[in-house]
Amino acid sequence: MILKDLFRRKGRTILTLLGISIGVAAIVALGAISKGLKAGFTAITQGSQADLVISQAESFSALVSSVEETVGDEVRNLPGVADVDSMLYTNALLDNTTYLILFGYDPDGFAIDHFRIVEGQALAEARGVRGKPLILGRQAAESMDVGVGDALRITGSAFRVVGIYETGSGFEDAAAVVPLEEAQTLALQPQRVSVLYVKLDDPGQAEQLRARIERRFKDLSVATSAGFASQEELFDLLDGIAMAVAGLAVVIGGIIMTNTLWMSVFERTREIGVLRSLGWRRWRVMGMILGESITLALLGGLMGGGLGLLSLVAIRESGSVLGIMGSRLTPDIFVRALVTVLALGVVGGAYPAWWASRLMPVEALQYEGGGRAREVHIPGGMTARNLWRRRTRTALTLLSIGVSIAAVVALGGVAGGMVGAFTVMMRDSQTDLFVAEAGVDMDFSAIDERVGERLAAWPGVDGVSGMFWTGASTEEMPMLIIYGYHPREFAIRRYRIVEGGPLSGRREIIVGRMAADKIGVEVGDTFRLLNSNFRVVGIYETGMAFEDAGVVIGLHEAQSITGKLRQVQFYLVSLRDPDRVDQVQADLEAAFPDLDFSLTSELTENTSDFRVMTEMADQLSLAAVFIGALGMLNTMLMSVLERTREIGVLRSLGWRRRRVLWMILKESLVLGAVGGALGIPLGMGLGALVGAAGIWGGALEPTYTPRLFAQAVVVAAVAGVIGGLYPAWRATRMRPVEALRYE
Repeated sequence: MILKDLFRRKGRTILTLLGISIGVAAIVALGAISKGLKAGFTAITQGSQADLVISQAESFSALVSSVEETVGDEVRNLPGVADVDSMLYTNALLDNTTYLILFGYDPDGFAIDHFRIVEGQALAEARGVRGKPLILGRQAAESMDVGVGDALRITGSAFRVVGIYETGSGFEDAAAVVPLEEAQTLALQPQRVSVLYVKLDDPGQAEQLRARIERRFKDLSVATSAGFASQEELFDLLDGIAMAVAGLAVVIGGIIMTNTLWMSVFERTREIGVLRSLGWRRWRVMGMILGESITLALLGGLMGGGLGLLSLVAIRESGSVLGIMGSRLTPDIFVRALVTVLALGVVGGAYPAWWASRLMPVEALQYEGGGRAREVHIPGGMTARNLWRRRTRTALTLLSIGVSIAAVVALGGVAGGMVGAFTVMMRDSQTDLFVAEAGVDMDFSAIDERVGERLAAWPGVDGVSGMFWTGASTEEMPMLIIYGYHPREFAIRRYRIVEGGPLSGRREIIVGRMAADKIGVEVGDTFRLLNSNFRVVGIYETGMAFEDAGVVIGLHEAQSITGKLRQVQFYLVSLRDPDRVDQVQADLEAAFPDLDFSLTSELTENTSDFRVMTEMADQLSLAAVFIGALGMLNTMLMSVLERTREIGVLRSLGWRRRRVLWMILKESLVLGAVGGALGIPLGMGLGALVGAAGIWGGALEPTYTPRLFAQAVVVAAVAGVIGGLYPAWRATRMRPVEALRYE
C-alpha cells in the first residue's frame, strides 16, 4: 500500500527522490574524498615499510613540512636504527585546471618499493633516458592519456615516463614519482625533505626510539607509521567541510520531503476519512504516513548512493584538486548516509503524519479538494491570495528556496572574503604586480632570490618585496598564518604597530592584535613558533582580520623554518608609473617565462588557487539552487493539481491559455524572488558562522557585495520560473470540461 500511494503521483515522488538523493550523494562523495586522502596518507607511511615517521613539529600538514636531509644521517647512526629514507612532496599545475602530485624518493631507497611497476621500468633501472626519469601512477596515466615513453613538461623541465605503477591508494595512483634530487630541484629545496622514514632493527622498540629522537631534535615530530595520518589537521578541516555541505543539501531535501508528504495528505484527505470511518486508529494513520516518508527517504538514499558514485568518477576524471586527493568508500560512509536518510524520513514525515492522524472522519469525508479553500482578503491581488491559500506549503517552499539562496550568499561571501582579503593586502602594500612561480599552486611557489635582484633592476620598477606565508598549528589557533617579510622592504609598512616597535633584528616577531588576544602574548614575551623561539617586539593592526589573526617574522627566519633558503614564495612589485603596468607586465612575462605576473586587481582570474576556490563555491551553489528548484517544481505541480477545477472555471469563463500560463508563472516567480530575499540575511548569518567557527579562529570575514545580493535574487527568480514552467504549461493543456469534472 505504501509504494502504491507513493507512486500514485509519479512526478511528485521522482522530484522528491531527486532532492533527497543529491544530499545523500554529497555525503557519499565528500566523505569518500576525505577518507581517500586519509587512506592516501596512511598508504604513504605504512607502504614505506617504515616504523617511525619524522616531520616538522607543529606544521599544519606533512604536505608543507620541511626537514633537513642531514637529520637522516644523524638518526641513521642511532642505536637500533636499521635504515633511514626520505620523501619530498610537491605538485605541479600541468595546465590551468589539472594538478599533478609529485613525490620525490631515493630510487635506491626502501620506501619506494611499494610503487609496484606494471609497465616499463622502475626509477632505479632507468638508464640512458632522454629527459629526466619519472614513473606515473596508473590513474594519472589514464586520466592524462599518457604512456611509457611519453614526455611531460613540468615547471619548465622535461621528464620522460619510464614506468607506470600501482599502489592501491588513489592518492598515490593519481600522482607521479621522480628522483629525490629532481624533486628538490623543482621545489627549490636542496637538502630538504618533507618527511624521514625510519626502519628499526626491532619494531618493538619504536616508542623508546621515538622519545629519544624527539628529545634530541626539539623541532621535529616523530610518529609511528600507523599513527602518522591521525595527526593531520587537514583531515578535520575536510571532514568539517564535507559535513557542512552535506548537511545543507540534506536540510533542503528534508524541506522538500515535508512539502511532498504534506501535499500527499491534503490530496488524500477524503481517503484518510474513509479509513478512519472504517476503524483505523490514529496511530495506524500516522504509521502509514511515516512509513511512506521513511520509504521515500530510503529510496532517495539508494539513488543518492549511485549518484555519489557517479560524482566520484566525474571528480576523478576532472583533474581538479578534489580529483587528485583520491577517494575511498568505506562502510561507515554508507552507514552515515543511511542514518541520515532515516532521520530525514522521520523528521520530514512527522508533522504531516500527526496532522493526518488528527483528521476527524466526518470533516475528512466532506473535504472537496482545493475548490473550497477558505478565501482570505489580503492585498496583492490574485497571486498573493493564491499563495496565501496554502500557507504551510508556501512557507515550506520559501524556506527551501531561502536555504538554497543562503548557500549561494554564504559560499560566495566566504570565497569573496578570502580573495578580497588577499587583494586588499596587495593593494594596501602599494603592490602593482604579484609574482609567483608558474606551474604550481601558491603553497608550493618558490622563486630564487637572484630573480628578485633582476626584477628590482628592471626599468620602471620602483621596488621589489619578497614574501612568504605558511601555517602553524597551536593549541589556541589550529591554523595560525605566518607571514615573512624583509624588515626594510616596502610591503611590511602596512603592518601598523600599535604597541612596541617593528622588526629590527633576528628572531623577532610582531603579532596581530587578534592573534595576540587569542594566544595571550604581549610585547616582550617569548613566542614559540614551529619549535623556534621568537621575541615579541610589537603588536600590529591592519584592519583586516585575516592578517590581524596572524604573525609576521623576518624573511630570513621564514626561509629558515620552511627550508627554502635564498628563495621567496612570492614577489610584490611596485612601479614608478602604475599607469604603465600593462606594458611592464608584458615585458616581464617575456623575460621570465617561468613566473606568473598578475595585476593586483586580477588575482582572482589569473591565480589558479583563487580560481579553483571560486569555481568550487559556484559548483556547490549551483547544486543547492538545483535542489531548491526541484522543491519549487514540486510545489507548483501540487498547486496546479489542487486547483484543477478552479482553472477549469477560469478557462470556461474565457481565460486564454497564455493568461493561465502567466498566472502560474507569476506565482512561482514571486515565490522565487521572496525566497531569495529571505535567503540573503540567512546566508549572511551562515557566512558569519562559518567565518567565526573556522580553523582561523574568526579571522575569515565574508565579503558581501550588491552584485552578490542581486545575483542571489536573480538566481532565485530564475529558479522560480524554471520550477514553474512545466506546471504552468500543464495547466494550459487542461480542457475546461475535464477540469470541471476533476474530483
